[in-house]
This record gives sequence, structure tokens and C-alpha cells, in this order.
Amino acid sequence: MNWRTRKKAAGWTGAMLASGGMIFAGITVLPADAASPSTYAVKGVDTSHHNHRGGNPIDWNAVRSSGQDFAFVKATEGADWQDPWFSRDLRGARQAALPHGPYHFYGRTPAADQARNFVATVKAAGYTGKAAGELPPVLDLEQHKGRCPANFSTAGVRAFLTSVTSQLGVKPIVYTTKSFVDACMGGDGSVLAGHVMWQPRYESGSNEPAPVPGAGQGWKIWQYTETGSVPGIPSAGRVDLNVFRGTLPELRRLAHLDGAGGRDTTSPTPRPPAEHSHAPVTGAPVLSAQSRGTDVVTAQHLLNAAGARLDADGIYGRDTTAAVKSFQTARKLEADGVVGPKTWGALIVSLKEGAKGSAVVALQHQLNASGARLRTDGAFGPATAAAVKSLQSAKGLQPDGVAGPRTWSALLTDRSGGGSDAPPTTGSAVALAKQLVKTPGITFARVHSQTRHSGSTAYANITDMAAGKGALTSPQSHVGAKRVQLDARMLRGLLSLRNSHGFRMNITEFVGGVHSSTSRHYRGLSFDVNEINGVHVGSGAQHRAFMAACRRLGATEVLGPGHKGHSTHVHCAWK
Repeated sequence: MNWRTRKKAAGWTGAMLASGGMIFAGITVLPADAASPSTYAVKGVDTSHHNHRGGNPIDWNAVRSSGQDFAFVKATEGADWQDPWFSRDLRGARQAALPHGPYHFYGRTPAADQARNFVATVKAAGYTGKAAGELPPVLDLEQHKGRCPANFSTAGVRAFLTSVTSQLGVKPIVYTTKSFVDACMGGDGSVLAGHVMWQPRYESGSNEPAPVPGAGQGWKIWQYTETGSVPGIPSAGRVDLNVFRGTLPELRRLAHLDGAGGRDTTSPTPRPPAEHSHAPVTGAPVLSAQSRGTDVVTAQHLLNAAGARLDADGIYGRDTTAAVKSFQTARKLEADGVVGPKTWGALIVSLKEGAKGSAVVALQHQLNASGARLRTDGAFGPATAAAVKSLQSAKGLQPDGVAGPRTWSALLTDRSGGGSDAPPTTGSAVALAKQLVKTPGITFARVHSQTRHSGSTAYANITDMAAGKGALTSPQSHVGAKRVQLDARMLRGLLSLRNSHGFRMNITEFVGGVHSSTSRHYRGLSFDVNEINGVHVGSGAQHRAFMAACRRLGATEVLGPGHKGHSTHVHCAWK
């Protein structure tokens, strides 16, 4: 929201950062040190006409399928401006079953005129504020070039909020900052009391937005970056990303939806299959909700080849279940959301040298799970053909290098390489990574608070390790992007922390992120944890007991609250 609205107002020169704080009107605001935005499960976007790079529309189905749970769309600014994309974007979000709401950027004209412009515009687009899927409207209060809006007054804010509440019958959310209230409202934000607070705080790691004085509550929505990228939004690198402090059912209740229903989502209609569906794959692993591991990654890539847009993270969650049901419906199978023999038979595609795409990625991934060492690049070249022939020879099949039904069946029923159902038979790092991926009570962050490199998140590191590829460091790190083997002692320690000591935890880093130049992270010897037994480190988590357990398990470098730079996470490293 921030960069776009200011650009529209002319001449915005960038968010100003100093000493880890946002600067507004010469005031540096140092916010609370708490949980990283990556630890919040419910996330969303806000958009305006600036997100339509090249005049291209937003694909709201893709936005929803990427894991976004809500969207706010710019409607108006001041008393006489309407965003040209507002009606189409609101309709698109509605049709994608994404909880949505409009926002108004407060300008220099009389508050009553601004309220009329906003209410008339949203009503014309079919928004009432009370229909299923509609989030409350938003008032956006920001400075421009460090200055308060011309003719601004707290009385005007009160008048706008009162008018919109009266006409729509719902209290607006307020987007603002402590610095705005200090500079433009005399440090008294009591007029905002009772309104849901949405606050920005960028490039701050685990530093939350500072509370707004007088509002009587902290933030409910945190806009933590304005430089994100989301599938379906044309302005890659310039998307505002947000998290919601609450559960998904709570967000859905705010949007007048059944709180128990989970994501109100249906996967995009799959494309017609490249070839006719094959016979059921007897003996293949049966995958369902909460399944994890190599076979789930393979299924996700095959679903993507059929038209889905899943993050192949090896976690069989709600989005994967929805995509499976959509695929099954299109193939006239029982839409139970379970990948069993018939669904596997419908998913597999015969492949040969020269083929490209997600189905090839799935094949390469599954070959690696059976012992191959391929790059999962989606290109069926000589190396992939050789790996197929090797598997075929080992299974007594004709070694023709073509991945047809029998070859796929051999791959999917092969437990020798440690597919998702096979317990590790050795203490190797790959076997341990496979077990960690499917261990309940251990979760892995899918985003970084400092970098935007999806290939080096904790999720990507552990699933890549489980696939035998090694974990990837971030290109923004001191060592650049390279593959590192995660240390077996460290991985065994993680399993022991869960299975022997009973800790539930969220892993934020393995080798990704940016650390000191000599950090053991870059050598695959350490991990970071920001949540223990459902409580954030630094906010009451049992970090001392956790740190003591790490030491007993052989960690020689254990840092946490009380150590510089570790107030919100525990770091355990082996030599």
C-alpha cells in the first residue's frame, strides 16, 4: 500500500530506513522485538493500479492458490479519484473466493467529501461490507514525503470513520503508524480505539510495528514488506505482503464466513491430460491430509503438470487436498482428496527424452528418491534417460529409457530409496531429513524475514536434503548460492528434541538467510528455532530447557535470549 499510494501522490522516493527503524517526519520509531512475520500462518496482499504492470490483470485464482488468505484493494483517494482497476480487482478476488475488502487513501480534501467518494465507489462495485467474503473497509492514514496531509485534522478522521460506519454498517479497519499519530494527531490516537489496526513495518526481521498511542490495542494486520512477489500479480518485486495475527477461522468470521470451513478455495480447473489416464498403480503410497515427504512432492509436481499451482513443499495440506479433489472431479474419479491407486494412474504421464515441464520434475524427484542424483530441472535429457534405464534394469523392465506406466509403477512402489512411507533404515543425513519432513510437531519456515530467496528457506533446505540434493544457501549470503550437506548429527539432534524430549518447534533457518561470514549455518551445522511448544521465543517459550537439551545432544554453540542478536530465537550448532 505504502509505495503505491505515495507514488500516485507524486514523487515518492522510497521507504526510509535507519538503525532498524522507519523514519517519518524525522522521527525514528523502534518497534517491539517479537515474532517474525514468517511465523504467522494467515497471510494476504493489498493491491492497487500500480500492481498492474504493463496493463496486465491480476490472476486472482493464482493469488489464492499461492497460499494468500485475504486481499485488500485500493478503491479511492481523496474526494474525486477512483482506482481504475478497483471494480475488476474486487470482482476477481470475490470470484476467486478470497476474503476481500476496499481501502481509501486519506487526502487533503474535506472528510465528508472523501467519505462520499469512497462509499459511492465501493457500493457501485457491489460491496456492502456485510456479504459473505467481505472484509471491513479500510481507512489508510499516511504521511507523504514526511508531511501530514494538507488540511488534516483528527476531527476529519473521526468524521470519515463515523460516516463510513453509518453508511455501511461496519467499523472500518485503520491502516496507520505510531509515527503518523505522533506527527499528525498530537500523539493521541484515541479516535481509532475500537477499530482493527493494520500497521506497516518493513525490513525489520522480528521487529513488530510499534503500538499506536491511544488506540488501545496492538496490530491485527502487519504489512511487513512492499517488495514481495506473488504468483498472479504482474508487479513482481513490488507487492505488499501482510500477515494476520489470529487464526484462519477468525479471519473468515471477520469476512462473514463460516469460521470452521478453512480456506474457501477450489483449485483452478486442470488442463486436459497430455495422454489418456493409465491403469491404477497398485502398491503405490496412499497420500492424504497430513502426509509428508518425497511422494507428496512428486504428486504435487504431477498436479501442477495437470494445471494446478501448488508449492511442491512435500506437505499434503489444504491446498493440495483441494487440487486433488479438483483433478479427481475433472477425471470423473471419486473426489475424496486422497491420492490412491486410481488417482496415481490418472496423474502419471508417459515421458521420454526431450520432454519438459512439471511432470519431468516429478519423475526426476522420484528417481532421486530411488537413488539417482539428478538435477530436478524439468528437462528430460541424457542423464534422466540414463537414470530411467538404470531403474528399469534393476526392476527387470525393458531398459528403453521411456518412463511409461510400468516404470512409474516401479518408481512409486519402490521403497528401497526411502519414499515417504519408508522409515529410514540408516543414520544418513538424507534418511534423517526424510524422517524430519514427516515428523509431526516439527514445522519449517517457508519464507525469510530478510531475504526473498524461496530456494533457501528452511522448508526448501529440508525437502531438498530429503531428495538427496543438499540444502541451498541464499545468493544474498556471504557464500553466495551453493549446495551444502546438512550434518547428520544436527538432524539427529532435531529428531531427539522432538521424539525424546517432547519439544514441538518451528525451524526458521538451516543454511539459508544471511549470517556472519564464519557462521556454522553455511556449513550445514546449525539450525534456528523461533517457536517452542507453540510459544514464540522471547515471549514465554521454554527456551532455557530447549537450549539445555541441545547441549546434551552435542551442540557446542547454543545461543538464545540474553545473547546479542538472539532475543527471538534459539540457535543450536554442532562442530
